[in-house]
Amino acid sequence: MSQTTHINSDGIKWIDVCNPSNAEVVELSKEHNLNRLIVQDSLQPEHLPKYEIVDELHFMILRFNVNTGSCNAATIQELTDKIAIFYTDELLITIHKTEAPFLEPIRNRCKTPGRCLSTTEIISKIVWSALETFDERANYLSEKVDVYENEIMLRKTNNDQMEALYLIKREASLAHKVLMLMQEPINHIFPKPGEEPLVQDVKDQHLKMRTLYGQVLEEVNNLMNLFMSFSSQKTNDVMKVLTIFSVFFMPLTFIVGVYGMNFEFMPELKQKWGYPGVMVLMVIVTIFIYFWFKKKRWL
Repeated sequence: MSQTTHINSDGIKWIDVCNPSNAEVVELSKEHNLNRLIVQDSLQPEHLPKYEIVDELHFMILRFNVNTGSCNAATIQELTDKIAIFYTDELLITIHKTEAPFLEPIRNRCKTPGRCLSTTEIISKIVWSALETFDERANYLSEKVDVYENEIMLRKTNNDQMEALYLIKREASLAHKVLMLMQEPINHIFPKPGEEPLVQDVKDQHLKMRTLYGQVLEEVNNLMNLFMSFSSQKTNDVMKVLTIFSVFFMPLTFIVGVYGMNFEFMPELKQKWGYPGVMVLMVIVTIFIYFWFKKKRWL
Protein backbone atom coordinates (compact mmCIF):
# COMPACT_ATOMS: atom_id res chain seq x y z
CA MET A 1 0.00 0.00 0.00
CA SER A 2 1.14 3.51 -0.79
CA GLN A 3 -0.23 6.08 1.67
CA THR A 4 0.30 9.82 1.68
CA THR A 5 -0.95 11.97 4.54
CA HIS A 6 -1.08 15.74 4.28
CA ILE A 7 -2.48 18.34 6.66
CA ASN A 8 -2.75 21.78 5.08
CA SER A 9 -2.49 25.13 6.80
CA ASP A 10 -6.28 25.28 7.17
CA GLY A 11 -6.36 22.12 9.29
CA ILE A 12 -7.75 19.72 6.69
CA LYS A 13 -6.26 16.24 6.84
CA TRP A 14 -5.99 14.48 3.48
CA ILE A 15 -5.05 10.78 3.39
CA ASP A 16 -4.41 9.32 -0.05
CA VAL A 17 -4.23 5.50 -0.19
CA CYS A 18 -3.20 3.52 -3.27
CA ASN A 19 -3.83 -0.23 -3.66
CA PRO A 20 -4.45 -1.22 0.00
CA SER A 21 -4.72 -4.85 1.12
CA ASN A 22 -7.72 -6.19 3.06
CA ALA A 23 -5.80 -5.97 6.33
CA GLU A 24 -4.84 -2.38 5.61
CA VAL A 25 -8.46 -1.58 4.78
CA VAL A 26 -9.54 -2.94 8.17
CA GLU A 27 -6.85 -0.91 9.92
CA LEU A 28 -7.79 2.24 8.03
CA SER A 29 -11.47 1.73 8.86
CA LYS A 30 -10.77 1.34 12.58
CA GLU A 31 -8.39 4.29 12.71
CA HIS A 32 -10.83 6.74 11.12
CA ASN A 33 -14.11 5.14 12.21
CA LEU A 34 -15.13 4.19 8.67
CA ASN A 35 -17.65 1.54 7.77
CA ARG A 36 -15.40 -1.40 6.89
CA LEU A 37 -17.91 -2.96 4.49
CA ILE A 38 -18.32 0.26 2.56
CA VAL A 39 -14.54 0.66 2.32
CA GLN A 40 -14.09 -2.92 1.09
CA ASP A 41 -17.03 -2.48 -1.27
CA SER A 42 -15.48 0.67 -2.68
CA LEU A 43 -12.41 -1.30 -3.79
CA GLN A 44 -14.39 -3.50 -6.17
CA PRO A 45 -13.21 -2.51 -9.69
CA GLU A 46 -16.64 -2.71 -11.34
CA HIS A 47 -18.34 -0.08 -9.17
CA LEU A 48 -19.97 2.79 -11.03
CA PRO A 49 -20.10 6.42 -9.82
CA LYS A 50 -22.35 6.91 -6.81
CA TYR A 51 -22.88 8.97 -3.65
CA GLU A 52 -23.87 8.00 -0.09
CA ILE A 53 -23.85 9.60 3.32
CA VAL A 54 -23.42 7.39 6.41
CA ASP A 55 -23.26 8.84 9.93
CA GLU A 56 -22.41 12.31 8.59
CA LEU A 57 -19.58 10.81 6.56
CA HIS A 58 -19.87 11.58 2.86
CA PHE A 59 -18.86 8.84 0.47
CA MET A 60 -18.61 9.02 -3.31
CA ILE A 61 -17.14 6.95 -6.10
CA LEU A 62 -15.75 8.63 -9.20
CA ARG A 63 -14.31 7.14 -12.37
CA PHE A 64 -11.54 8.69 -14.45
CA ASN A 65 -10.34 7.87 -17.96
CA VAL A 66 -7.18 5.77 -18.24
CA ASN A 67 -7.36 4.91 -21.94
CA THR A 68 -5.05 7.45 -23.55
CA GLY A 69 -3.62 5.18 -26.27
CA SER A 70 -4.92 4.24 -29.69
CA CYS A 71 -6.72 1.06 -28.57
CA ASN A 72 -10.49 1.00 -28.25
CA ALA A 73 -11.92 0.03 -24.87
CA ALA A 74 -14.57 -2.68 -24.81
CA THR A 75 -15.62 -2.38 -21.14
CA ILE A 76 -15.94 0.35 -18.52
CA GLN A 77 -13.10 -1.27 -16.54
CA GLU A 78 -10.78 -1.02 -19.57
CA LEU A 79 -11.77 2.56 -20.25
CA THR A 80 -11.82 3.97 -16.73
CA ASP A 81 -10.51 3.43 -13.22
CA LYS A 82 -12.17 4.15 -9.91
CA ILE A 83 -11.43 6.42 -6.99
CA ALA A 84 -13.37 6.25 -3.70
CA ILE A 85 -13.62 9.36 -1.53
CA PHE A 86 -14.63 9.65 2.14
CA TYR A 87 -14.86 13.11 3.63
CA THR A 88 -16.12 15.27 6.45
CA ASP A 89 -15.42 18.94 7.12
CA GLU A 90 -11.96 18.17 8.57
CA LEU A 91 -10.99 14.83 6.95
CA LEU A 92 -10.56 13.65 3.37
CA ILE A 93 -9.62 10.08 2.41
CA THR A 94 -9.07 9.03 -1.19
CA ILE A 95 -8.64 5.34 -2.04
CA HIS A 96 -7.75 3.94 -5.46
CA LYS A 97 -6.28 0.70 -6.85
CA THR A 98 -3.97 2.34 -9.40
CA GLU A 99 -2.15 5.65 -9.56
CA ALA A 100 -4.29 8.75 -10.11
CA PRO A 101 -1.81 11.33 -11.48
CA PHE A 102 -4.32 14.18 -11.43
CA LEU A 103 -4.35 14.14 -7.60
CA GLU A 104 -0.74 15.31 -7.23
CA PRO A 105 -1.26 18.86 -8.61
CA ILE A 106 -4.25 19.28 -6.28
CA ARG A 107 -2.20 18.18 -3.26
CA ASN A 108 0.57 20.61 -4.22
CA ARG A 109 -1.97 23.39 -4.62
CA CYS A 110 -3.42 22.70 -1.17
CA LYS A 111 0.00 23.11 0.42
CA THR A 112 -0.26 26.84 -0.26
CA PRO A 113 -2.08 28.63 2.60
CA GLY A 114 -5.55 29.79 1.65
CA ARG A 115 -5.78 27.76 -1.56
CA CYS A 116 -7.94 24.93 -0.12
CA LEU A 117 -10.14 26.29 2.64
CA SER A 118 -12.59 23.36 2.84
CA THR A 119 -12.99 19.72 1.86
CA THR A 120 -15.78 20.81 -0.48
CA GLU A 121 -13.27 22.90 -2.41
CA ILE A 122 -10.82 19.97 -2.63
CA ILE A 123 -13.61 17.59 -3.70
CA SER A 124 -14.65 20.03 -6.42
CA LYS A 125 -11.10 20.16 -7.76
CA ILE A 126 -10.81 16.34 -7.70
CA VAL A 127 -14.09 15.88 -9.57
CA TRP A 128 -13.14 18.56 -12.11
CA SER A 129 -9.77 16.89 -12.72
CA ALA A 130 -11.37 13.44 -13.00
CA LEU A 131 -13.71 14.80 -15.66
CA GLU A 132 -10.77 16.44 -17.43
CA THR A 133 -9.20 13.00 -18.02
CA PHE A 134 -11.99 12.30 -20.55
CA ASP A 135 -11.12 15.34 -22.67
CA GLU A 136 -8.04 14.08 -24.52
CA ARG A 137 -9.72 10.82 -25.53
CA ALA A 138 -12.84 12.66 -26.72
CA ASN A 139 -10.71 14.83 -29.00
CA TYR A 140 -8.88 11.75 -30.33
CA LEU A 141 -12.17 9.98 -31.15
CA SER A 142 -13.52 13.13 -32.78
CA GLU A 143 -10.44 13.37 -35.02
CA LYS A 144 -10.80 9.71 -36.00
CA VAL A 145 -14.45 10.29 -36.90
CA ASP A 146 -13.42 13.24 -39.10
CA VAL A 147 -10.93 11.03 -40.96
CA TYR A 148 -13.55 8.35 -41.62
CA GLU A 149 -16.06 10.99 -42.63
CA ASN A 150 -13.71 12.31 -45.35
CA GLU A 151 -13.05 8.78 -46.63
CA ILE A 152 -16.72 7.83 -46.71
CA MET A 153 -17.81 11.07 -48.37
CA LEU A 154 -15.18 10.47 -51.06
CA ARG A 155 -16.67 6.97 -51.52
CA LYS A 156 -13.43 5.31 -50.36
CA THR A 157 -15.36 2.77 -48.35
CA ASN A 158 -14.38 -0.69 -47.10
CA ASN A 159 -15.54 -3.11 -44.41
CA ASP A 160 -12.71 -2.12 -42.02
CA GLN A 161 -14.26 1.34 -41.69
CA MET A 162 -17.53 -0.07 -40.38
CA GLU A 163 -15.65 -2.10 -37.76
CA ALA A 164 -13.62 0.94 -36.71
CA LEU A 165 -16.75 3.09 -36.45
CA TYR A 166 -18.41 0.45 -34.29
CA LEU A 167 -15.44 0.41 -31.90
CA ILE A 168 -15.50 4.21 -31.66
CA LYS A 169 -19.24 4.12 -31.03
CA ARG A 170 -18.84 1.53 -28.27
CA GLU A 171 -16.11 3.48 -26.47
CA ALA A 172 -17.98 6.78 -26.77
CA SER A 173 -21.13 5.09 -25.50
CA LEU A 174 -19.31 3.67 -22.44
CA ALA A 175 -17.71 7.03 -21.64
CA HIS A 176 -21.04 8.80 -22.05
CA LYS A 177 -22.68 6.30 -19.68
CA VAL A 178 -19.99 6.89 -17.03
CA LEU A 179 -20.35 10.64 -17.39
CA MET A 180 -24.12 10.39 -17.01
CA LEU A 181 -23.64 8.43 -13.76
CA MET A 182 -21.17 11.06 -12.51
CA GLN A 183 -24.15 13.41 -12.31
CA GLU A 184 -25.19 11.97 -8.93
CA PRO A 185 -21.96 12.68 -6.97
CA ILE A 186 -21.69 16.08 -8.66
CA ASN A 187 -25.22 16.99 -7.55
CA HIS A 188 -24.25 16.18 -3.96
CA ILE A 189 -21.39 18.64 -3.78
CA PHE A 190 -22.90 21.30 -1.56
CA PRO A 191 -20.83 24.49 -1.72
CA LYS A 192 -20.19 26.68 1.27
CA PRO A 193 -20.76 30.44 0.90
CA GLY A 194 -18.38 31.80 -1.73
CA GLU A 195 -17.68 28.38 -3.28
CA GLU A 196 -20.61 28.46 -5.72
CA PRO A 197 -18.45 29.46 -8.75
CA LEU A 198 -16.12 26.51 -8.12
CA VAL A 199 -18.99 24.00 -8.05
CA GLN A 200 -20.48 25.65 -11.13
CA ASP A 201 -17.14 25.10 -12.91
CA VAL A 202 -17.45 21.38 -12.11
CA LYS A 203 -20.97 21.29 -13.56
CA ASP A 204 -19.81 23.15 -16.65
CA GLN A 205 -16.93 20.70 -17.08
CA HIS A 206 -19.35 17.80 -16.72
CA LEU A 207 -21.67 19.29 -19.34
CA LYS A 208 -18.72 19.85 -21.69
CA MET A 209 -17.57 16.21 -21.46
CA ARG A 210 -21.09 14.88 -21.95
CA THR A 211 -21.54 17.16 -24.97
CA LEU A 212 -18.24 16.04 -26.53
CA TYR A 213 -19.04 12.35 -26.25
CA GLY A 214 -22.65 12.92 -27.24
CA GLN A 215 -21.44 14.67 -30.37
CA VAL A 216 -19.05 11.81 -31.19
CA LEU A 217 -21.91 9.32 -30.77
CA GLU A 218 -24.19 11.34 -33.03
CA GLU A 219 -21.53 11.74 -35.73
CA VAL A 220 -20.64 8.04 -35.64
CA ASN A 221 -24.30 7.03 -35.93
CA ASN A 222 -24.72 9.35 -38.90
CA LEU A 223 -21.58 7.97 -40.57
CA MET A 224 -22.66 4.37 -40.02
CA ASN A 225 -26.05 5.14 -41.57
CA LEU A 226 -24.33 6.93 -44.45
CA PHE A 227 -21.97 3.97 -44.93
CA MET A 228 -24.95 1.61 -45.08
CA SER A 229 -26.69 3.91 -47.55
CA PHE A 230 -23.65 3.97 -49.84
CA SER A 231 -23.35 0.18 -49.59
CA SER A 232 -27.01 -0.19 -50.48
CA GLN A 233 -26.55 2.23 -53.36
CA LYS A 234 -23.64 0.15 -54.68
CA THR A 235 -25.79 -2.95 -54.51
CA ASN A 236 -28.62 -1.16 -56.28
CA ASP A 237 -26.26 0.01 -59.03
CA VAL A 238 -25.06 -3.55 -59.59
CA MET A 239 -28.65 -4.84 -59.65
CA LYS A 240 -29.57 -2.08 -62.09
CA VAL A 241 -26.82 -3.10 -64.52
CA LEU A 242 -27.77 -6.76 -64.26
CA THR A 243 -31.45 -5.91 -64.78
CA ILE A 244 -30.66 -3.84 -67.87
CA PHE A 245 -28.65 -6.69 -69.36
CA SER A 246 -31.43 -9.16 -68.60
CA VAL A 247 -34.05 -6.91 -70.20
CA PHE A 248 -31.92 -6.60 -73.36
CA PHE A 249 -31.41 -10.34 -73.66
CA MET A 250 -34.86 -11.49 -72.59
CA PRO A 251 -36.63 -10.82 -75.97
CA LEU A 252 -33.57 -12.01 -77.86
CA THR A 253 -33.60 -15.25 -75.91
CA PHE A 254 -37.32 -15.60 -76.65
CA ILE A 255 -36.74 -15.18 -80.42
CA VAL A 256 -33.85 -17.65 -80.41
CA GLY A 257 -35.96 -20.07 -78.40
CA VAL A 258 -38.87 -19.92 -80.87
CA TYR A 259 -36.65 -20.70 -83.84
CA GLY A 260 -34.81 -23.35 -81.91
CA MET A 261 -37.89 -25.54 -81.53
CA ASN A 262 -37.21 -27.24 -84.95
CA PHE A 263 -40.81 -27.90 -85.89
CA GLU A 264 -41.23 -29.29 -89.41
CA PHE A 265 -43.65 -26.61 -90.60
CA MET A 266 -41.70 -23.41 -89.96
CA PRO A 267 -41.55 -21.66 -93.38
CA GLU A 268 -38.84 -19.22 -92.30
CA LEU A 269 -36.39 -22.02 -91.80
CA LYS A 270 -36.34 -22.84 -95.53
CA GLN A 271 -36.16 -19.25 -96.73
CA LYS A 272 -32.88 -17.71 -97.82
CA TRP A 273 -33.68 -14.58 -95.88
CA GLY A 274 -34.62 -16.52 -92.71
CA TYR A 275 -31.32 -16.21 -90.83
CA PRO A 276 -30.54 -12.58 -91.79
CA GLY A 277 -34.18 -11.65 -91.21
CA VAL A 278 -34.10 -12.96 -87.65
CA MET A 279 -30.78 -11.18 -87.01
CA VAL A 280 -32.26 -7.91 -88.29
CA LEU A 281 -35.31 -8.44 -86.08
CA MET A 282 -33.06 -8.94 -83.05
CA VAL A 283 -31.14 -5.75 -83.83
CA ILE A 284 -34.40 -3.81 -84.20
CA VAL A 285 -35.66 -5.13 -80.86
CA THR A 286 -32.37 -4.21 -79.18
CA ILE A 287 -32.47 -0.68 -80.62
CA PHE A 288 -36.10 -0.28 -79.56
CA ILE A 289 -35.29 -1.33 -75.97
CA TYR A 290 -32.30 1.04 -75.89
CA PHE A 291 -34.34 4.09 -76.92
CA TRP A 292 -37.15 3.08 -74.59
CA PHE A 293 -34.69 3.02 -71.68
CA LYS A 294 -33.34 6.40 -72.76
CA LYS A 295 -36.85 7.84 -72.82
CA LYS A 296 -37.48 6.53 -69.32
CA ARG A 297 -34.06 7.92 -68.24
CA TRP A 298 -32.93 4.53 -67.00
CA LEU A 299 -29.71 4.82 -68.99
